[in-house]
Amino acid sequence: MITKNEQYENKESFYHLEICCRHAAEKYGKPIISEWINGDYIKFSGKLSKHTEVYISASTLKRIFGKLKTSGRYYPQKATRDALANYTGFTDWETFIHKHPRPAKQEDGNLNPSVNSPIEPSFPKNSNNSRKLIRWLLLIILLVASGIVIWQLQKKGKEVILKPGEAKLICNNPEGESPHSAVFKLQLPAGSSASTEKFTIDFGDGHFERKILPGFLVTHFYEVPGRYYAVLKYNSLGLDTIPIYLKTNGWSATATIQHDTTRVYPINGILFKSGNIFVTPNELLHAGVDTNRTFFVHFANIKPLAISGDDFELSTKVTTSLPRPGIRCSQVNITLYGEKSDHLVVILKPGCVSWAYLRFSEIFKDGEREDLGSLGTDLTKGGKIKLQVINKKVKIWVNDKMAHQNKYEIPLGKLYGIKFTFAGIGKINDFCLTDLKSRKLYFDGFKTPN
Repeated sequence: MITKNEQYENKESFYHLEICCRHAAEKYGKPIISEWINGDYIKFSGKLSKHTEVYISASTLKRIFGKLKTSGRYYPQKATRDALANYTGFTDWETFIHKHPRPAKQEDGNLNPSVNSPIEPSFPKNSNNSRKLIRWLLLIILLVASGIVIWQLQKKGKEVILKPGEAKLICNNPEGESPHSAVFKLQLPAGSSASTEKFTIDFGDGHFERKILPGFLVTHFYEVPGRYYAVLKYNSLGLDTIPIYLKTNGWSATATIQHDTTRVYPINGILFKSGNIFVTPNELLHAGVDTNRTFFVHFANIKPLAISGDDFELSTKVTTSLPRPGIRCSQVNITLYGEKSDHLVVILKPGCVSWAYLRFSEIFKDGEREDLGSLGTDLTKGGKIKLQVINKKVKIWVNDKMAHQNKYEIPLGKLYGIKFTFAGIGKINDFCLTDLKSRKLYFDGFKTPN
């Protein structure tokens, strides 16, 4: 039982307990006790036990340091106080008190044993000097931070900015059939001061970009037939583009599964059935496609065409997939490949137009940022699509209704092939490509009109 004299002594000694706790926290390495977490009390208990051979539990330390709220301020027994004093470098508690005499003008309010807030930095002795020291430290930190910011800005101002053409992307074998491993290398001008760590390649097929260093080769594996535009970048800015060309012998079919970038499924067999191009569920299963997942079928005819990508007309009839597992939007993509860019049209069901997008050379329209509702059409029972480009002016009709028109500036050059991509099992019912200058027609295996 604590006597009245001991209670009075306790009240008078809370001042010294706060100082002792602060010194102990400084020696532990985390002087702001209010920022201590549970792990700090556990670690401090171990350090204290190792130094003094007196074990004080983490929960008891929380009560001493004010972490645990109690109805009255907890004042530890003498053996505990001796251990804390010893940890801070004093023989015992009495020696600590003797070395820290209480200032005569200290307010009694600071001795209130019911104060439960965590102890914050409080040095009654030489407090003015302490505040001056803190101000000087803050000023030094501010000056150092300002210096770092200025240095970064100066560094950024001196950063090398390469212009298109100053660095070249070279491919030893840009053409082949599917699959194809293209070999790239970086060519820099003599005496270039560019940071070689900042060069990357975007392979143009949806795979991750990779770093490329001068003197080292980078190989990339392409699987789906088409024309891809590999871009050399410096600090994420495009410098050079080189086309990688995977040709086909007539129409070909491959399948891919959404979010699976490791496999492509070639589909063998007869693609033309009753004058239409499509594949059956059994053909997909035989190719190894899991038709219970979201999958895409690509019909590609990739070859150089004597048709300008800036003056042509494409007329086609397609039937998109009926609803099936993983297929809700009945999507069809039509891609026409040019010299260093392409035209791309994506048509989906009306409720899915947020996923629609268009690309004509340098022009890109995204359904998530623009209203492409006119492209929303249900083609599950079949429908007509016409794409016309005259002197870089684009018009699109869906089921004989104007759906979109636009204009681009960078010429596409001659066409190098076409690809249809269906979500699920789709069908190309008719196809005709017309050169608007020579009026020559290309049917590519489809029947010519009577």
